[in-house]
Formats: sequence, structure tokens, C-alpha cells
Amino acid sequence: MDGIKALYSQAIKLLHEAGFKSFYVNKNQQNNRFCYDFIVKKKNLSFILKFFKNIDNIKEETVEGIKILSKLFNASPLLIGLKNRYQEIEDNTIYIREELPIITIGTLKNILKQDLYPFILVRRGGGIVFLNGELMKKLREARRISRKELSEQIGVTKRTICSYESENMRPSKEIADKIQDILDHSEIFRNINVLDWKFECNVRKTALNEKELSPFENHIQGILDDIGISSYWYKKGYFPFEMCISSKKENLKENHPNIYPLLSEVSEMKKQLKEKTINDLQCLKQLLTLFHKHALFIVDKELKKSQFFENTNIPVIDLRDLEKISNEKQFRSYFYQTESDNESEKSKLLN
Repeated sequence: MDGIKALYSQAIKLLHEAGFKSFYVNKNQQNNRFCYDFIVKKKNLSFILKFFKNIDNIKEETVEGIKILSKLFNASPLLIGLKNRYQEIEDNTIYIREELPIITIGTLKNILKQDLYPFILVRRGGGIVFLNGELMKKLREARRISRKELSEQIGVTKRTICSYESENMRPSKEIADKIQDILDHSEIFRNINVLDWKFECNVRKTALNEKELSPFENHIQGILDDIGISSYWYKKGYFPFEMCISSKKENLKENHPNIYPLLSEVSEMKKQLKEKTINDLQCLKQLLTLFHKHALFIVDKELKKSQFFENTNIPVIDLRDLEKISNEKQFRSYFYQTESDNESEKSKLLN
């Protein structure tokens, strides 16, 4: 873990120097079961940070969690690794795992300090280089080199050269190095903005279905459906919440103002609340503050009396009271009663 701890401190130092504020899952980073290690934020720019010792040992569920969290909070994934199965991964290179990019701490430093973005993209089985096809064509023509001549010099077909110049095909690093040697231009490579990575994630399809929910959870879902609210359950333990909801009147989109709220994991816990749940609550409150969201605990009558909920500034509603709510307007009233308290909590967190 020493290597990972070094990554933590280096990354946070770099991001702080770049004007970001960092927020921890937990400060000692031990036994972190969430899909993120840190969240960093600067104005409207947010990143979900996760560190990996071996990028070939990443769980598919972790990547899925990162994607969902990024979409729900309009953030970008920032994944940093040390090595793959065989060796340390290289700087100025993007490694793709499950459609998400992973970079080294050195690459992050080059981006933040020098505005130098990587141009090499490596998937399992090999890497490709992003060339500026238009510039490649201009340089080739300026040097009076035909496509046929260039193809013979680097060992590919004339059709392949055409595909490079139209950017319908990307060369390997070996071929790209040959092209650069011949055309002799440092800007022939096209930078890839790894900090604004596009990926597909349907938050509806990734949610659990009714068969995967307990009777208690199914009951909650049925009540919310009658009120006119859509619910999306994520109970794999990769977030400090287990559910998000949105109005049925609106589409669930990135950064949509009516995505609300988050519900914590304590919905079915009875008499004893474990220490890890206290930590989860702190992480939940951080998310609420950072992304201006509301939360609500839905509990049974017995749990509502627990001291756990004292001073959380998060509303608590008994399941029986939830059953009495008939529309979305009444339901939303449970959030706004703690809005001023949340603003106070935000001020404490950011200072």
C-alpha cells in the first residue's frame, strides 16, 4: 500500500496547487469499499478520483460505480494507476479499462503543470497514437512525398496512409514514431483531453430491478411510484447511499436540477448501527454539500428514535408517514426543512 499512499499525497498536492479542493472518503484510506477515494472540485469542475495499484485487477462493478456517480453528479472520472500485470504503466499514455481512462501521476503532473496532454491510447493487446491527419497530409505534401512513397518507407499500404490522414485509422506507436521521424514535426500528435472523457452510462439500466430488492425496499418503491416519483436503486455498496430519485415529469439527465435526493444505507438496519455506517454518513453529507443535493432517511418507527439521527441535518421519515403522502409537492417539503442547516454545513466543509 506504500505506493498507493504515495499516489494519494502526490495527486492531492498537484490538485491543490492547481486550485482544487479535495474531499476524502476517509482520511486513512483503509478498507474503502466505495468506488472513489477522493472528490476534487474547483468551481463547477469536479473529478471522481480512484487509485489502482494494478490496473488489470479492477473490478467491473467499481468501474460501473464510477460511471454512475460521474453521471449523477455531472463529474468526470480521474483514475490513476501504478502498473499493469507485467510492469509499471508509462507516462503520457492513456490506458483504457472498461471504457474509462487511467493515467500515471506523471501524466497528471504534465497536464496540470505544462498543459501537456497524452496522445497515446493503450487498450488490452496494444496501443495506438492519435495523429493530426490534416497536419500529416500538409507536411507530407510540403516535403513532396507521395502516399505511396511514405507507405513504402514505414511499411504499410498506401490505403493505410490515406486512413491515417483522414483519421479513420490510428497507427501503432512504432509506426507513429516512423512517421514523425520522416515528417519531422513535433506537433503531429493530437492531444487527448483525458479530463473530459466521454463514455456511455444509462443510470436507469444500471439500477437494480424489483427482483433484487427486499420486501421493505419494494414497498418504498411502490409508494414513491404512487406519489409520482421514479426510484433508482444501487445497493452494491459503491456509494454512501443506496437510492436516487427523480420526478416522473422530468428526464433523468446529467446535472438536472430535479435529481433528488440520496437515501442512505440505514433503511433496514434495526437496533445497532455499526461504525462504518457513521463513516458512510459523513461521506453522504460531503456529497450533499459539494453537489447541492438533498437527502432523506426512510426508516421504520423503531429506528426513527435512534440517537444516530441526532444532529445529522438530514430529514427522517417513518415509512408509515411516507404512506400518507399523496403527491410530489408534499414529498419535497421534507428536503427544504433542513436547507439552511445544509448551507451552514457547506460553509464548515469548504473552509
